[in-house]
Amino acid sequence: MNTRTSPDTPFIPAPRITTVAGYLLTRLAEAGLASVFGVPGDDNLPILDAIAGRPELAWIGMATEPGAGYAAGSYARLRGIGALVTTFGAGELSAINAIAGAYAESVPVVHIVGTPALAARQAGATLHHNRPGRDFGHFARMAAEVTAAQADLRPDTAPGEIDRVLGTALRTSRPAYLSIPADVADIPVLAPLGRLAHDAHGPDPAVVAAFTGRARRMLAAAASASLLAGHLAARHRVTAQVLGLAIAGDLPVAVLTTAKGDFPESDPRFAGLYTGPASAKRARVAVEDADVLITVGVALADTVLSQLPEGHRIDLAPDQARIDGTVYPGIGLRQSLAILAAAVQTQPCASRADLPPFDAAPDARGGLLDQRKLWARVQDLLRPGDLLIADQGTACYGAAGLTLPDGAKLIGQPLWAPIGWTVPAALGASLAAPDRRVVLIAGDAAVRPAAAELGTLLGQGLAPVIIVLRPGGAGNEIPAWDWTALPAAMGPATSPVALRVGTSHELAWALNAASYHAGAGRPVLIEAVLGSGDVPPLLQELAQTLAIPVHQ
Repeated sequence: MNTRTSPDTPFIPAPRITTVAGYLLTRLAEAGLASVFGVPGDDNLPILDAIAGRPELAWIGMATEPGAGYAAGSYARLRGIGALVTTFGAGELSAINAIAGAYAESVPVVHIVGTPALAARQAGATLHHNRPGRDFGHFARMAAEVTAAQADLRPDTAPGEIDRVLGTALRTSRPAYLSIPADVADIPVLAPLGRLAHDAHGPDPAVVAAFTGRARRMLAAAASASLLAGHLAARHRVTAQVLGLAIAGDLPVAVLTTAKGDFPESDPRFAGLYTGPASAKRARVAVEDADVLITVGVALADTVLSQLPEGHRIDLAPDQARIDGTVYPGIGLRQSLAILAAAVQTQPCASRADLPPFDAAPDARGGLLDQRKLWARVQDLLRPGDLLIADQGTACYGAAGLTLPDGAKLIGQPLWAPIGWTVPAALGASLAAPDRRVVLIAGDAAVRPAAAELGTLLGQGLAPVIIVLRPGGAGNEIPAWDWTALPAAMGPATSPVALRVGTSHELAWALNAASYHAGAGRPVLIEAVLGSGDVPPLLQELAQTLAIPVHQ
């Protein structure tokens, strides 16, 4: 009997088979992931085995679960998605602070948790890492409070659930939670077919028409208009469209601290950093004197900006637009920016020519080191494309006052404002963008909780420039560490350079050395000893304006 297929019979390829863990890793790699952070544990070992079998993915073993979460979050800001793997219970709860921070800061981090095998659960065994009893859903319920989507995977539904959860994370730019039982990770399933769909359904055409008409009428009646950009523009990948709108209408653009570096500061339309009453005159004129203020991806908070000027405002958010209180649901940032760009091209209303010039920076070069001299020297260090990581203490306010070269970006976490974030964040940023120099600036109290991750960073062979700010004087109640001894103890194979400075000229010399050594692949740590009680100029101005006390 002839069993050969006839030439006219269409060829049907055999379905490709993978595993549950393999399916997840394929989708993550498809979304742009190349590094997975985490801490090994018995219940996640099948997941780690799957990662080890994927040459396109690198496993980055971290010292702590919070460090893994912070690194994944920083990585996600630059690559569009991040992921960490922890074990059930003790491991995932250690990471939940970082996941909550990713939620507050709108960062798409996927938390993958290896959980006890279904067979062990069904046997009613009392297992470690769990509370007494047979309920294995405690921690998933906790995670639901700080993630946009969750799933506890099962073989028959895993592919669909993975696509749903990842699609939600990418669409909303929020973290997501996936738990994989130890005996489910290796179960065979069909490999992904087609690309992962994560775009939201389009808005009602009538809503789009209503928004377009209202926006055009408002802009036509205005003598001037300006843009104010917040961090959600970058999270939802529309910074190019913000620039396009500014060019189309020749509109001034101010930014919040959360969006520092998201608009090119060399552009003549750049109006500066807007921080409310403490803003420089150029930014205040752009934001407060415009007939129409267009806010793009702006989220207000006390550490960023508590309120905006009253008056005509077009607010563009990721899932809606709003004009003077009227909401137009379903219109995303990309679509609303395109509508406004078309409107301003035919109805010019800019006032850029009327903006005052930027204030000249005061000379601060000699003598003992203080905050003003520190940031003047850091300004000299920066170059195009740098990633400046600053903790939410005095460092963030000092960095926000800098002028960033083209392509440089400030990465901070002012909305969640955790301690111990910067070192793992520098690791994540370095791996996400290996062609860009990372400059980390943090107070010593903020570096200490994550000091172990300095060893992880050095172990990866990375070469950032790290500036640890140590206040001098009797007011510093934290016992002093010898920061210059730490890099050699943690990463001797990298030949790190460690320096201590106490004057402006010493810092200038040290930063010149840092540029040379970091360029040659050697990490550099500079311990900068500052005067007691000194704060950056921007923070001092904010404190005086808001009548609040400040501490270094």
